[in-house]
Amino acid sequence: MNKKRKIFLGLDDTAGIFTSLKKGFNELGIEADFYSYSRHAFGYKTDKIIKYSTNSLVRKFQKVFLITKLIFKYKYFIFNSSGTLLPNCKDIKLFKMFGKKTMIIFTGCDIRLPEKVAGFKWNSCAVCTDEYKKFVGCVLSEKPGKIDKLENSFDIRVSPEEASGSLNKKFYSTLFPSNINKFSTNYSNPNKKLKIVHSPSNSTYKGTKYIDKAINKLKNEFDFEYRVISNVTIEELYKEIESCDLVIDQMLVGFYGLVSIESMAMGKPVVCYIRGDLWEKIKDDCPIYNANPDNLYEVLKSILQNPWQLFETQKRSRAYAEKYHDARKIAQEYYEIFEKTN
Repeated sequence: MNKKRKIFLGLDDTAGIFTSLKKGFNELGIEADFYSYSRHAFGYKTDKIIKYSTNSLVRKFQKVFLITKLIFKYKYFIFNSSGTLLPNCKDIKLFKMFGKKTMIIFTGCDIRLPEKVAGFKWNSCAVCTDEYKKFVGCVLSEKPGKIDKLENSFDIRVSPEEASGSLNKKFYSTLFPSNINKFSTNYSNPNKKLKIVHSPSNSTYKGTKYIDKAINKLKNEFDFEYRVISNVTIEELYKEIESCDLVIDQMLVGFYGLVSIESMAMGKPVVCYIRGDLWEKIKDDCPIYNANPDNLYEVLKSILQNPWQLFETQKRSRAYAEKYHDARKIAQEYYEIFEKTN
């Protein structure tokens, strides 16, 4: 790889995507730098913190200087939907004027529109609260226009399939990258009392109430430990997952996310709701126990009745994470997309 072809990453590290991509690019011999306006709440490392003066005139000079520096330093630019460096994607237009190639990575909630997923019985938009919309910056009246602006400003669009229905232009389907090798497998003995973990970033969005309902019913029939983990550091969460036998991710979103990926990387079986149309594409290879609020009780009951099945699922989970979510492989894929895009 040509190390002079440097890559800009910014401006928000949703699900640790840019931290993982940076490592993946660096392992390929490609220099990549992650820029952000603030440190991440989960402690993901940021290379460059952008700080502007409170003085409007000085701030304008700082922005001009930054954009000029980036034009000379980087060939490829990858953003997510959290925003660009200048209003109305003006910086993206400048980068393209100077022959730079640009990519935007959508991550799910940022591009998902209620009317596009309304046909599915279980979907997170149907239960999304005003509080959560405010937390993720979802303003439904403005969202279609914002999506249209972003997809028309960038050369390359990348999106998870479960949320891509809002896009009109060609996009590349993506899976979240993770630094798989930082996780060691900790295969457990399912013949003992099982420990089940659920770690919701938002209990409503993740469908925690449906999970609790199934768990409470099962507690009358089986002896197992169930823990809901929230408001802990990422290190504490990893310890909980390492010590468990089964992870329940979410029941509404329609596809698996970072918790599932990192759990599988540790060799932990995962229960998660994957939308039917998407499940058809991955079911022959994916080790996840696909469940929804309608059948979660039956899926968990089958596991508790036959815990020995988890032995094989543990190994398949790690292999699946390595095959599809290794940050180096995904960075290689993105780099090749850049290289072939005119």
